[in-house]
Amino acid sequence: MPTLLDLVVTLLGSVVRLIVVFTTEVALRQPIDPLALVALAVGTVLTVVPTAVFGYLVAGAALDAIGIDLGSIVRSPPEES
Repeated sequence: MPTLLDLVVTLLGSVVRLIVVFTTEVALRQPIDPLALVALAVGTVLTVVPTAVFGYLVAGAALDAIGIDLGSIVRSPPEES
């Protein structure tokens, strides 16, 4: 029965393989196709940016759920007059 570790290792291996395939078969294909490079760059941005934002939000929600308030770490207390 597969474990969580097997899933993570397979997922990371697939990501590395995907990067190698895109680099060798799309970006560095001879002759170099500028439209393929632009499509690859746009696809990368449209995938990485939303994933990073979603990961940031999930991490913040998870930390908030367990009671860690990062706002109190970053912000200084208000000054009393």
